[in-house]
Amino acid sequence: MVFDSGIDLLFPPRCAVCDGLLKLGERGICEECKDKLPLVEEPRCFRCGKHIEEPEEEYCGDCRKREHRFRRGFPLYHYVPPVSDALAAMKYHGRAEYAAFYGGRLAETYGELWKELGIKCLVPVPVHPGRLRKRGYNQAKLLAEAIAGATGIPMRNDLLRRIKATTAQKKLSREKRSLNLCRAFQPGESSAPDRVLLVDDIYTTGATADACAGVLLGMGAAEVYVTTVCCQ
Repeated sequence: MVFDSGIDLLFPPRCAVCDGLLKLGERGICEECKDKLPLVEEPRCFRCGKHIEEPEEEYCGDCRKREHRFRRGFPLYHYVPPVSDALAAMKYHGRAEYAAFYGGRLAETYGELWKELGIKCLVPVPVHPGRLRKRGYNQAKLLAEAIAGATGIPMRNDLLRRIKATTAQKKLSREKRSLNLCRAFQPGESSAPDRVLLVDDIYTTGATADACAGVLLGMGAAEVYVTTVCCQ
């Protein structure tokens, strides 16, 4: 991997898991954190991609109870420490640079499969303009940019708009999440290609993915998939 030792000396990169300083020339995560990443392993739910305990089951408890608008989910890690702490730092505490590592890992894990599925573009879940001004960046867009750079699948940031400043989903019950997102997203000015991959940081109940997928299906998409760094 290419690096600039002068920049590394002035601005030492930090581990995208523990936030510790990396050694000169290292990128991504430190050696100590390589075995701390809580991968979602098989068997997985055929719909959302979460781990399920019983190998004979096809769907998790959530997906057996509800219909989703998206076709299939591709989460990478469980939303537990230390990765959950790292995502909080990326989202709320200015560690935007972590997106390069996590987007790269998503691309490394699923990139070839997405190409086989015929994914035409990546669509980051948008944030409301007011929140974007306050935070300074959309972490989902940064993840999508990293995935696009690694896979060659183009990113489209013009297909979805967020027009409603919603309450943070983590503060709401399962029942209120969908209501919170009602009419939060609107289509952009272009039509959607037939197979689209939504990109976000965390998957919980699928309310955000369903809300976005519903808009994209109405814009001409035939199938909407979703990938996230974590699921919980």
